[in-house]
Amino acid sequence: MTTVLERPITFDSVLATVAAIEDLSPHLRRVTFVAPRIAAAVTAGPDQRIKVLLDPPSGAELRLPVGPDWYTQWCAMPEDERFVLRTYTVRALRPEVAELDIEFVLHGVNGPASAWVSAAVPGDEVGLIIPFAVDTTSTKGLLHSGVDYVPPATSTRRLLVADETALPALAGILEQLPASVHATVFAEVPDIRDIRPLPTPGTADITWIAHAGAPADGPQSLLEALKAAALPFDLDYAWVAGESGMIKQVRRHLVTTAGLPKSAISFQGYWKRGQAQI
Repeated sequence: MTTVLERPITFDSVLATVAAIEDLSPHLRRVTFVAPRIAAAVTAGPDQRIKVLLDPPSGAELRLPVGPDWYTQWCAMPEDERFVLRTYTVRALRPEVAELDIEFVLHGVNGPASAWVSAAVPGDEVGLIIPFAVDTTSTKGLLHSGVDYVPPATSTRRLLVADETALPALAGILEQLPASVHATVFAEVPDIRDIRPLPTPGTADITWIAHAGAPADGPQSLLEALKAAALPFDLDYAWVAGESGMIKQVRRHLVTTAGLPKSAISFQGYWKRGQAQI
């Protein structure tokens, strides 16, 4: 039986250039990066996690780590010389043209990544730590390769819950949903103008929760919307991603009220309110 150790998983750093920028909505901006080595990159699933490396707080030149011990190298740097490290989802990978898309949430200039993307222009450079070999032969292999959406092959009724930071992953998941699978979706965005089409080969019922521009008597959070919903009785898998406090509350509700086994829930905290994330 193949194990994760028998299928090496390789991530490495790449200096990438901004090739194009597209505003998808008031709070979501898509950036296309190019670099020759992106032609050899791979992904393990639609919510593939990668790292974006930005200039250090000191203003020093960005020094890319090399090899599998990149995190150890980062930790060993003096704090003011460390590159800024943030986690994002691969929205699209086009190795045939050496392009990779990332969708960034715009929330002002308080955070380094939002500040960077708010001012980004074609020609700017960032570092990326991306996969060049993944293991898709087992659940462990997929998880170690940087994905959390790992539904059982027998799953036909799925629940997908995402805030705005997980919207790119949600869009990718729905784009790859098999035609035989139905998804019940709850998506939270800052503004009603951030609501966008989410096409899928399968079928999906989507409930949007918007904080600005939506009716005042509607649900004000993902948890409120879930509690008010009549969920399908035959749910067999759930994927929940976004703010850490939210996913814990949603997971607890799914287990205690909806009766979904813990083993059937994949959850990932993309950020924690009040804390900088890497």
